[in-house]
Amino acid sequence: NTSGATNQLVLNSLQECVQYSISVRAYTSQGPGPFSGQVLDSSLNMYAQVPQPPEVLPSALTATSANLTWSCPLEKNITINSYSVNVTVTYPRSIHADCLHGKNLSYYITVPGYQRYIRLEDVSLVPFTSYSFEVLVNTNEGEGELSTPRSFTTLQAPPSSPLNISASVLSYSSL
Repeated sequence: NTSGATNQLVLNSLQECVQYSISVRAYTSQGPGPFSGQVLDSSLNMYAQVPQPPEVLPSALTATSANLTWSCPLEKNITINSYSVNVTVTYPRSIHADCLHGKNLSYYITVPGYQRYIRLEDVSLVPFTSYSFEVLVNTNEGEGELSTPRSFTTLQAPPSSPLNISASVLSYSSL
């Protein structure tokens, strides 16, 4: 073939769910050339499907943190690349300005596939506020469905220290 031409080869009868290392080298009348660099790729599961959504539960609530845990999908022979956690907050009037009252804010957090929990404490949870979350699984076959939404309300924050304390003498035995 001429220089710069593109060739294509389809590899058949591969084993499913196996990672293959592929390298190529050219042959001419002068003999073989050097091997190319390796390319790694995996064959798919013959019965691959996007996994069912996991079961999720909130726990260990405080005023500004929560633990979220979920179960691993039941499907076998899938590689879980990551989980996406969708967190939605609804702002109550008592805590936020009227412009935020009843508004929802959603954001995604990506968690590695080997991890089945997340501690929400570094994302500025607000005391006595309602949150809901859903989890979906990301695999080589695609993105799963969102789990059933679960809700929790962070605990009310303890009161702050009193300010401007003063004492006055009322009598010889009382202040």
